[in-house]
Amino acid sequence: MKNNKTIEKIILSHSTRGMDLLQKQYPKQHCKKAVQNFLELEQGTVFIYTGFCVKGYAETDGPLGAYFLAKAIKKLGYKPVIITDIYCKDYFKEIETIYIPLDGLESSQYQKLLDNYNPVCHFSIERLGRNELGKYLNSRGVDIGEFTAPLDELYMLGGKSSPTFAIGDGGNEIGMGNFKEFLKEALHVEPCAVDSNYPIIASVSNWGAYGFIAYIQLFLRKKLLPKFDEVEEYMDYILTLGCVDGIKCKNVKSVDGKEWYIEKEILEELNNFRLT
Repeated sequence: MKNNKTIEKIILSHSTRGMDLLQKQYPKQHCKKAVQNFLELEQGTVFIYTGFCVKGYAETDGPLGAYFLAKAIKKLGYKPVIITDIYCKDYFKEIETIYIPLDGLESSQYQKLLDNYNPVCHFSIERLGRNELGKYLNSRGVDIGEFTAPLDELYMLGGKSSPTFAIGDGGNEIGMGNFKEFLKEALHVEPCAVDSNYPIIASVSNWGAYGFIAYIQLFLRKKLLPKFDEVEEYMDYILTLGCVDGIKCKNVKSVDGKEWYIEKEILEELNNFRLT
């Protein structure tokens, strides 16, 4: 019997914020398409944007996906550079990290970063982006702009000359502007207005990053996806730095309110996935 399951279905399981409904409205293999286009890029620097402030700390969704995506593409010969803010201080010790101040940089400074690094693409994972009014609203509709460095400035500027990829799980993240009409009308979400060339949706943004790595692994026949033990070790590390579950608002081993054992199930299903 043919297996009708896709990586998209795996990363959209346990949906609680309407991303499964969004997938039905836009029935495409977003993750697969994004990977196919990523693998056409020349090797070079990849800017990876992440970090979402929750009550003075980074949330557990985002850094996990960014860290393991960075490690995976580094094995392929790309140079990952994490773009984040002070709330993710020391989260990515093995990977070059640029911290954007909360009040941002001058336009010329953003351009200088692009000129110096010449990134081949920009990849956002669970990073809050501005809405059509220029506000940064969390999932509760609260404006947290004073705690959100405007990384989307660099993302949008870089997107004028290099392709942009983005993973989101609620609609207020960088790159989800492609779906803003559906998000507003059907899900009653105040969406991010920043578009991306290759948006990826998931029930948890970390899972979207795992799905992206899983597709690369399948296409290149090269082991890249982390095992659960590796993910748990990194999770334990960032928890020591104060990382919190964005839904529970607590320094606990869970992501977006979903219990930790589900992370293991998702990773095992992706690691065992085979194209049919």
